Amino acid sequence: MNLQENLHGIGVEGIILEAIFKLLSFGITSEIRICNTFFRYDLRLEYDLEGSSNYIAWKDRMEVVLEDNGIKEFIDQYIRKPTTSNAQNLVEWKKCVAKARWIILEGVRDHILLSLHGKETLYAVWKALMDLF
Repeated sequence: MNLQENLHGIGVEGIILEAIFKLLSFGITSEIRICNTFFRYDLRLEYDLEGSSNYIAWKDRMEVVLEDNGIKEFIDQYIRKPTTSNAQNLVEWKKCVAKARWIILEGVRDHILLSLHGKETLYAVWKALMDLF
């Protein structure tokens, strides 16, 4: 069963998903915005951090992606977790941290992930990468 058969009969969402998959498979786009949420697919395999041989290029690309997503400050400095008394700020902070962590970890090869395991902040993750390479 192909993607079109899987999506048949599920309404508008299926049509949207089918269009997204087609655009991605043809390389027409690498970024899709749905309901003000970015789905980024621009960290293709050739841009993964493999080691010191591509660290500088990877770092420059990663900084641009994080900046474009409005979350670069999480790698530039330690940003303290908001107190629970401000629930909205705490929710937003958690979203930003999760998004930045996903972007960074998705762009790193598995053998490097071992060096990042257990780092509690994104600043610590970024510093560990800088120290490593």
